[in-house]
Amino acid sequence: MAIWKKIILIGIGFVMLFSLIAIIVSSKMQRNNTPIKVLVIFQEDEARILLEKFKQKTGQSYELIRMSSGEANYHLLTNNLSQVDVIIGGPADLHEQLKQYNKLLKYSPKKSDMIPDIYKDPDKFWTGMYMGPLSIGVNTEAWNNDPQLKYLPYPSTYEELLIPELKGRIDLPNPETSGTGYTLLASLEQERGEEEALILMNKLMEQSSTTTFSGITSAQRLAMGEATAAISFLGDQLRYTNSGYSIHSSIPPQAGWEIGAVSILRQTSNKKIAKQLIEFVLDTEAQTYYMNTAFSYPVEPNIEVNSLLSALNLDNMLESYSFSEAAQKRNILLEKWIQLQKGNNKK
Repeated sequence: MAIWKKIILIGIGFVMLFSLIAIIVSSKMQRNNTPIKVLVIFQEDEARILLEKFKQKTGQSYELIRMSSGEANYHLLTNNLSQVDVIIGGPADLHEQLKQYNKLLKYSPKKSDMIPDIYKDPDKFWTGMYMGPLSIGVNTEAWNNDPQLKYLPYPSTYEELLIPELKGRIDLPNPETSGTGYTLLASLEQERGEEEALILMNKLMEQSSTTTFSGITSAQRLAMGEATAAISFLGDQLRYTNSGYSIHSSIPPQAGWEIGAVSILRQTSNKKIAKQLIEFVLDTEAQTYYMNTAFSYPVEPNIEVNSLLSALNLDNMLESYSFSEAAQKRNILLEKWIQLQKGNNKK
């Protein structure tokens, strides 16, 4: 009888042990299925396809939050936005500023050695995923059908956008809200000095038909013919060119440029999955996909460049453009810009 009692007790013990193991495994699976929260600073449809590919590969669910660069800067630094794990995209000066405010987790991806030093943070807080210069875009259909413009050459410099015939016909993204707009202002400041940069930026603003919230919106309005010319990142223009819209793009002399970076927020409670996502978007397949949909240059040298991109000359880019300097001067430069606009409104 005593033997049977021992057997029953042992059996109960095994049942309890297996139940405990099942609870632990179930709890771990639930934690792993907690959606990773991804802040995206480029086109939402492009980001969602990338994240769906990541989900299919890993089984990891996600939550996508789309913002412009200016919005992200405000919410992450001013409002102290929490519960974001990873940032994908946006000019590197945003990531650099987050690094300076101790918001990022240091992480060096496995493919980092394959990426040229110019496209990554030497302190290993952010890594470039793509690159693209600023570009002057012209809607050739609108231009050629305009009696005042059709005999004039397409503008290839910022100053050529200031001709009287283009008054009220160009679009410019707002540097306060748009990473594109701030890249324009910061690159002008680094090339020409603060005073001259603010003067030229102000003249361009006075010449514009509207100030858009983001560079993507400027490219969209250009494609639809709501603006005859616009300044935006090259990839945003080529995206519409590839879809059949009549856009002529040219990179102006000493053009500013972006490194679309990826980084992990220090506050993340999902470090393992966040690192897996970083590795995924830097993979050759993901970079190739993004190049062929967003028309930005990949940072991995071994990827064959899309024909729309290879046809353009990158020699006009401002090689000395510093993302660290752009990040350090952001608040001061934007404050001076805001004060200049307030002065204009009083006139």
